[in-house]
Amino acid sequence: MSLYNLSSSINIRIYYEDTDAGGVVYHSKYLNFAERARAEFLRNLSLEQTFIKEKYNVQFLVKSLKVSYILACKLDDKIKLVTDLESINRAKLCFRHTFYKDKKEISEILVTLCCVSNTGKVARMPKSLYHKILNFG
Repeated sequence: MSLYNLSSSINIRIYYEDTDAGGVVYHSKYLNFAERARAEFLRNLSLEQTFIKEKYNVQFLVKSLKVSYILACKLDDKIKLVTDLESINRAKLCFRHTFYKDKKEISEILVTLCCVSNTGKVARMPKSLYHKILNFG
């Protein structure tokens, strides 16, 4: 669980398009699922990415990833993806994505996002946005 009590989850069904020739989820698909989960995390805070870009003139870009694959996932599996905000400051957000299948952890992704202005330069998150995120915790 997040230090900030900020957590969300989504359920994912594994489709044919998500798998490799052996019927196992292709490794890069986990990154797609995590991206979707972060978007839903922000949406749950009433902070859609387009709204952040328009109102606060910033965006969040992936700075670093650490991926651990523990167990395989296959076609037609149902998985749960829990997203926790691990840390936040005005320059970055750090998330932990934990994937579960049948209540067993199958993968984990640690993602650091940095804040950039709409012109693409590294920027500090506006105080109002920073506090809006923290006040949901």
